[in-house]
This record gives sequence, C-alpha cells and structure tokens, in this order.
Amino acid sequence: MSTGELIYYIAAGATLLVVWIGATYWAVNFFIKQVTQQSCHDFRMRMMAEAERALKLFREGLCEQIVQQENKSDALARLYATLIDQLRLGREFIGSVTEGERSRAEKQLRTIRGTGESFADTFQKQGLFFSEEFTRTVKDLLTQQKAAQERLEELLRRVQREPQNALALDDLKKEWGQFEDHLNRLMDFVRNEFRRRNPVSSVMMKWLNETPASGASAPPPS
Repeated sequence: MSTGELIYYIAAGATLLVVWIGATYWAVNFFIKQVTQQSCHDFRMRMMAEAERALKLFREGLCEQIVQQENKSDALARLYATLIDQLRLGREFIGSVTEGERSRAEKQLRTIRGTGESFADTFQKQGLFFSEEFTRTVKDLLTQQKAAQERLEELLRRVQREPQNALALDDLKKEWGQFEDHLNRLMDFVRNEFRRRNPVSSVMMKWLNETPASGASAPPPS
C-alpha cells in the first residue's frame, strides 16, 4: 500500500468517525429534547389537574360552609322571633291579670309555655349548626326558664284562689319581671351568636359563581 492510499484511508476513516459522532450526538440530543418536552408537558398537565381538583374541593367546601351559615342564621332568627313572641304574650298576660281577666290570663300563660316549648324544639332540631358554648349556655337558660314558668303557673293559681289578695298579684308581677329579665338575657345571647356567624363576603360569592376560564390547556410539545 502506497503512502497516498494510506492517507486516503485515514482521511476517509476520520471523516466517517466525525460523521458517526455527529449523527450520534444529534440523535442523543434529539431524544433527550423529546423526552424532556414530554416530561414537562406531562408535569404541566398533572399540575393543572391537581389545581383543578383542589379548586373543586375548595368550592365544594365553601358551598357547604355557606349552606351551614345560612341554616344557622335561619335557626337563630326563628329562635329570636320566638322569644319576642314570649315577651309580647307575657305583657298581655300581666295586663289580663291586672284587669281581673283570670281565664284569659290562664290561656295566655299556656300559650307562653307552648311558645317556650317551641323554642326548645327548634333549638334541639337545629343544634347541629350551633357552637358547643352556645348550646351549653342555652340549655342552662332553658332549664331556668322552665322552672320560672312553673312558678308563674303556681302564682297564677294563687291569684285565682285569692282574688282579693294584693300580695299574691304583686308576687306574680315580680315573678314575671324576673322571667322577662331572663328572656332578655336569652335574647341578647341569641343576638350575639347571630352577629358572630362569619358571613361570606359578596366578593367571594361573586367569585364562587364564576366559571373557570376556558382554553387553559397546556400547549402541545414541539
């Protein structure tokens, strides 16, 4: 083999080697680029799916919170209205006793008891929406209220037995005054609980009603 042929073969081999290295580099780089882009695309899709799932759970939780708050507000409003009825009936009751309308007073006192029982029934049915502190305090107040109602009934019977006894009427009026103070304390407690109910702002309500923006899918890999 001559020197020229040797140089030719060496040059050809070097050229082939360079071409092979270049092709190999290009193939490896192309493969890495494709794999990386696909991985980034998969990652973006997973992140979007997780974000959408988290947003859905948040919306559901917020909806449930709104429903509970509205149920609580409605229950507290009904309890408050019942207490107002008791106060109104009680004042009419004292007026009837003072005017000597004993039978009417007896009927009104039964109505007051029924209204109190309605309050207790509403409170028991809606107890799921109330705080532990509120539930405990109202239960104690209801026990006191029941005892006060029984004292009122006993004093009314005494007034009926002793219509000329001014002291009996005074004792009844005094007992009602204490019962009215009890109702006012209970009303204050219900009113304060209503004010602490943490309403959802109108901005949050507006956001809740909005639908997620469309066209949020990630671009396909190049």
